[in-house]
Amino acid sequence: MVSRRQFNQLAAYFSLGSLVPSAVSQLFNYNATETEIQQEFKTLLSILDPETELLIPTYLGNDQRRFYGRGVPKNLKQIHKFPLGTGVTYVGRTRKVWSGAGWTGQPTITRDRGKTYIIIGAFDYYLRKIELETQKEIWRYKFDDVIKGTSSIYIDETATDENRIVVLQGSRSSLSKGGLATSFRAISFRTGKELWKLNLRSTPSYSRDNDSSPLYLGDGVIFNAGENAIGYFLNSSVKTAEKKSGFLQPQILSEVKLYQDGDSSRHGGNLVSESSPSRLENRIFMASGSGHIYGIDLKTRKIIWDFYTGSDIDGSAVISQEGKLFCAIEKQYIPGNGGVLKLNPNREPKESVEWFFPTKNQRFNTWEGGIIGSVALNDEYNPDGFPAIFATNAIDGYLYIGSQMITTGKTVTGPLGKGEYKTPLILVQEKIGASISTPIFTDGYKLVTAGYNGVYLFNLYWEEARANQSNAIPNQRGEYYRLRVEQTGRFKPEVSFESTPIVWNGQVMICGRDGGLYTLG
Repeated sequence: MVSRRQFNQLAAYFSLGSLVPSAVSQLFNYNATETEIQQEFKTLLSILDPETELLIPTYLGNDQRRFYGRGVPKNLKQIHKFPLGTGVTYVGRTRKVWSGAGWTGQPTITRDRGKTYIIIGAFDYYLRKIELETQKEIWRYKFDDVIKGTSSIYIDETATDENRIVVLQGSRSSLSKGGLATSFRAISFRTGKELWKLNLRSTPSYSRDNDSSPLYLGDGVIFNAGENAIGYFLNSSVKTAEKKSGFLQPQILSEVKLYQDGDSSRHGGNLVSESSPSRLENRIFMASGSGHIYGIDLKTRKIIWDFYTGSDIDGSAVISQEGKLFCAIEKQYIPGNGGVLKLNPNREPKESVEWFFPTKNQRFNTWEGGIIGSVALNDEYNPDGFPAIFATNAIDGYLYIGSQMITTGKTVTGPLGKGEYKTPLILVQEKIGASISTPIFTDGYKLVTAGYNGVYLFNLYWEEARANQSNAIPNQRGEYYRLRVEQTGRFKPEVSFESTPIVWNGQVMICGRDGGLYTLG
């Protein structure tokens, strides 16, 4: 019995043997050496059966932050619970003991050499590589403080074989005696060994943590946002790291300041950039705690677009298939409400608002309202061409599902307490309790969401409708549908969940504040 890889290799040999001479000459140079021919053949094999597949390589799955995995979850029964442990950290001078993983806390998934693995960081300071099928821990790497954010994984073509898959991960800062904050690091996926550490320098921001998930931009460049409100363009080649302050640090190609000079006085030092950057062609879009949603040109590496909200922003700027930004806004520092802004980045910032959906002002923990997580889009999970929708969880205790395109005809006041904007048609409003997690759409027209009252599974049913029916919305073909939602699963209502779930092969994975990484299905 042969493996899938061996079968593909044999198929490749037979395919090459059956090629006509002209086709073979296009693949191989007859004057090439045996070594060169072997290398060409290895290249062909890598195309037929890649050794490494980055399945879910970053927070919310891809550069546009709208991919959540594959498979149809049937229910939320517990299959595995992997213990993540407990750690101590300080918020200001207050000692905190945290278990499991929190915001954003989403696992990433990579297939390598025939096996599939999870990478997850946790509050016990450890970054772990776990074999998905067996739930066996392969390695663990210890940071200096608790890990909150989600890893990003990329291939370094310049590295040695053991270091070619690189894990980028941030943590809380835990300042050393020398005043260094090495809260962003590169770890070898295959060995679990440290490749370099980046010191997030001091700025007017009161934090030097790193919760953001970076982007690998290609062409040898990484973009990462630190909570010191600096965006770093880094050389992705591990070989270019240099020893500074006694340890290897990455080459900084350039920096961009994610705040304006007056923001510090308005926000009292809360310039924290903890959302994750997204990419639209030759631009990066980055929501900052300074109150700005920035567009950064990849050629000049400078800010060319600036939409000012005034609020702290934790959610990422999610990009739809039509190239629009869906931005979650927290209720902080602003006279108006938090909620969701849909922006057109091809217009001048002041003219870019297509609609605003305000959520209710409601205090919960340290939050005053709005949305802390990000917005989910069904763009990758709509094979039948039903209407485009969004979903989000709010501090006010509701899961909202609405139309990406259709507005109500009414207007609402903007986050800064001025401006009148269109507002989207909300199709579903489900009481799930307060949440800072991001919901996810899945294959099979389902939605998984979580919060401080556990995890929920919903079925989404699209029913044909007439244009004049209540809450009927059209798809791109002009066909009208109504959305009906049914709750079909509930898990651990007594456990707090702040992290964002993923789904793979029909199984849901999510980290709880009770110390567990759960696999459900």
